[in-house]
Amino acid sequence: MAYDLKLTHSSLYLTRPIAAGNTISQEGKILCSVLEDGVEKALVKAVVAGTEKVIGFAKEVADAQPDRTSAVEVVTVPSAPAALELDLRNQNLVTGSVRAVVVSSGLVLTVDYVYAGATANNAVKVDAATGRMKFHADEAGEDVTVTYLYDLTVVQSIQKFGERFFNNRNLHAVHGVTEVGTGIGELHTDQFDASQDYSVSPVLTLGDGGIITVGGPGPVLPATVISVPSADGSPFLGVRFNFVV
Repeated sequence: MAYDLKLTHSSLYLTRPIAAGNTISQEGKILCSVLEDGVEKALVKAVVAGTEKVIGFAKEVADAQPDRTSAVEVVTVPSAPAALELDLRNQNLVTGSVRAVVVSSGLVLTVDYVYAGATANNAVKVDAATGRMKFHADEAGEDVTVTYLYDLTVVQSIQKFGERFFNNRNLHAVHGVTEVGTGIGELHTDQFDASQDYSVSPVLTLGDGGIITVGGPGPVLPATVISVPSADGSPFLGVRFNFVV
């Protein structure tokens, strides 16, 4: 489940056919509308151009097994025994998704995904495959908030989210429909660009592949941030929305 069932709700639910050739792999993704043979269908856009019509979020995808989710950690940069290096709780981080902020100063560190070599000032090196981080000496002893997305193995996904009963699998492919949450409501989802800052009431836009982002080329979403991912709360992004359908 890629959204929080307890906190997510909407005033209207629609069942829509899935556009030809499209796959809606995760619940909580933002869906767009397209007309095919005179019938409205739902799809996740692989490439956004700013002209898409957003209709809601994917609520029920019967054969979806989450393969990616979000996490937030507050880590303390060590001086010893492995000076300036540490491991996050998870591996297989999504390149481009990591955001690291020094708690005491609010400094946003530049993330370098090439792990070899020395770390530059005001930067952090990240080995996405292993989840290892290497800081500059200026950050020794500092607490750093790290927000990121990571890919799940099948075992991890089942342990974290459970799995469908075997008679309730592959219905997405068999029936070719999805349920869309729309109207007025709230969504708490891990389908967001974790490298962005959501604490400043930003203008939200549709990101590539149905994720929520800031300042992307997609259309502006009729949504407002109500909950920022955090280490002591939920790692999901919470938004209030008002989709006009």
